[in-house]
Amino acid sequence: MFKKVSNIAKKELIEREIGATFRFPKLYVPNPVIDGTEESTLSIVTMDNPKRISYAIWGILPNNYVDEWEDFQKVFSTLSVSKENLNSDGFFQEPFRKRRCLIIVTGFFIYHLYNGSLHPYYVYQSNKKPFCLGGIYNILDDGFITCSMLLTKASGIINKIQNLNTNMPILIPKKSYQTWLDPESKTDKINNIINDSEIPKFYAHPIAKEFFKNNISYDSMLAPVYYKNIPLP
Repeated sequence: MFKKVSNIAKKELIEREIGATFRFPKLYVPNPVIDGTEESTLSIVTMDNPKRISYAIWGILPNNYVDEWEDFQKVFSTLSVSKENLNSDGFFQEPFRKRRCLIIVTGFFIYHLYNGSLHPYYVYQSNKKPFCLGGIYNILDDGFITCSMLLTKASGIINKIQNLNTNMPILIPKKSYQTWLDPESKTDKINNIINDSEIPKFYAHPIAKEFFKNNISYDSMLAPVYYKNIPLP
C-alpha cells in the first residue's frame, strides 16, 4: 500500500513535461506530501480528456456510489491496486479497460523497518522533474473523478530499501503516454507497458523520522538525513 506521494513541480513545468494543460490552472497548488488517507486530490490525465490535466480524489469509488468517500475506504481501501487484480472479474476490471489515467507526481515515499523503528525515504527521478504513474479512474454521477494507483513488483533501489512491502508504483514512460490513454489500444500493448522489465531509474534518500508528525515543516522533511547504523543500499 502506498499512501503518500509528492508533487512539488510548478504548473508550467508539469504542462511542458506531460504535454497537456490544466483544465482549472488556478486550482493547482504544489504539495510536498499528498496523504491519500485524508481524501486528497491528485493531478491526473484521463482517457476521456487526454489533452487536459484534471483533478481526482485519491481512492477510486464505484461509479454509482453516493455515500461518503471515507466510509468506503474504511471497508475497502482503494488507494492502490496490484496489477495482478486488473484483468480479473471484479471492481477494477472495467476501469482498467476503459478508464486508465496518468497520475502526475514528483516523488513518493517508502519505508524501512530497522530496530523497531520506521524510517521513511523519498523516491524521485534524478532530474527531479514530474513523471507519471499508471492509474485507473471512475467518474461519479456528480462529476467528481476518483482514482487508484497501480502497483507492480518492487525492483531496483526500492526493492533494496523497503522491507515491509514487495510492491511499487508503475511508472509509465513518456513514450507510452499516448498508448496508455488511447481507448483503441489493444490489451497486449497495455499489458506490455505495465509488465515492462525495464527498471525505472529512481533515486532515494532518507528523510527525517518526524515525517510521521506534524510539528516540522514539509521542507525540512524532504531534506536528506543520515540514520546511524542503518544498512543503506
